[in-house]
Amino acid sequence: MIYGAGALGSFVGGMLSQRHEVTLVGRREHMTAIKQHGLCISGATELTVHPMTAEALSDRDVDLVVLTVKAYDTAAAAEDIAATCGAPVLSLQNGLENEQTLQEMLGEGRVIGGVISHGVRYAGPGHVEHTGTGDTVIGELDGTISRRVETIADALSGCDIATTPSDDIWRMIWRKAVVNAAINPLTALLRCRNGFLLENEDTRRLMHTICREGIMVASACDVDVNDVVEQAELVARRTARNHSSMLQSLEHGRPTEIDHINGAIAAHGKKHGVAAPVNETLTRLVRALEEKPLLPPEGHRS
Repeated sequence: MIYGAGALGSFVGGMLSQRHEVTLVGRREHMTAIKQHGLCISGATELTVHPMTAEALSDRDVDLVVLTVKAYDTAAAAEDIAATCGAPVLSLQNGLENEQTLQEMLGEGRVIGGVISHGVRYAGPGHVEHTGTGDTVIGELDGTISRRVETIADALSGCDIATTPSDDIWRMIWRKAVVNAAINPLTALLRCRNGFLLENEDTRRLMHTICREGIMVASACDVDVNDVVEQAELVARRTARNHSSMLQSLEHGRPTEIDHINGAIAAHGKKHGVAAPVNETLTRLVRALEEKPLLPPEGHRS
């Protein structure tokens, strides 16, 4: 079951549904379109599939819950899952604190960590665009390579989402968070595709600065992400055509995950006495943009 089937969740669930029984849980308009016409995946992947759909989690037999809700909805999702089913939960979310929240609310043994860097854009009800391929890594939070992780990785890989089991998933979660911190807020503020950040020298330098702050903060938390500058550039290159998830949120008038990405990096830095001024500034700017996105067109009275 995919809980939070927006752009990314629909893509993951749609790919899995080629060989497995999958139920997507998401917004009514999107789920209705998929039920009536199937899920269309276009772009790097061209596919129409027909997964089952629902607008709420049910108590039916579920082998695995793949959680793809926004980070600010993690606690509410965990509460819903705890009351409804006892299946393991694989988090494929953005941000630094989702797994801790899930562990606290569901118990340590139920939670599997994961990161995925495919570019996916919501193109309309029943349709997502796969704008860039990427890597997927999953792992137990205690650092073991369990049979269930191997089984899930095999299932994803068998449906063309190449997935690697990891014995150091916390490092991968931090790594992705710093990469997202370097890409998402800049594209959201500039209203640009990911690839523009590499084409412009100023934005490229800003990406590097954000990454360096992330490296120092992660190090203070005993996590090594020293290769993250190169990784951020690689992800931006692979998803050059993509609108970041943060930009998509602003485009649809929804809250962003800024507090759980750049804001979380800045907060961890403050806790450990490591300054992260660029991450903190970007957090404040995106928060402001959420409240008042744009000036009205010239000559138009607000």
